[in-house]
Amino acid sequence: MVSPQPEKRTAPRKEVKVAAKVHTDGGDIQAEALNLSQSGIFLECATRVSEGSPVDIVMILPKEVTGDAPKWVCCHATVQRVENHVGNSGRYGVAATVDRIQAMPELTWPAVDRRITERRGADRRKSTRVEGQDRRTRDRRESS
Repeated sequence: MVSPQPEKRTAPRKEVKVAAKVHTDGGDIQAEALNLSQSGIFLECATRVSEGSPVDIVMILPKEVTGDAPKWVCCHATVQRVENHVGNSGRYGVAATVDRIQAMPELTWPAVDRRITERRGADRRKSTRVEGQDRRTRDRRESS
């Protein structure tokens, strides 16, 4: 008989069904967030993701999660586990630890994708503020 494994979660999970997009070094993947907490997220992805890889997950958190209005967020996360073909969907289950979560202005998917791709193109660890550049000022200049 198999003994149950001890619970590893440090924060309670909230069941959701939210469309998401996972940005990896290999490209973008359509996904759906199935549950999340302050420290982690579980997704169903159309394509397999490598364990240990860093990802950016963009989605709109519903008001049931935010307690206020729905909000665009970008989660910088690390993939911890990948499950092959969850259910009969032919999709992959991806469990990731959230390293950082960042609220984003309300944008459309193409604008969000462009911003994430631009940020991922440079060194991910670089901060525009460290380089002496205010992001809002830069964005205003680019849109002019």
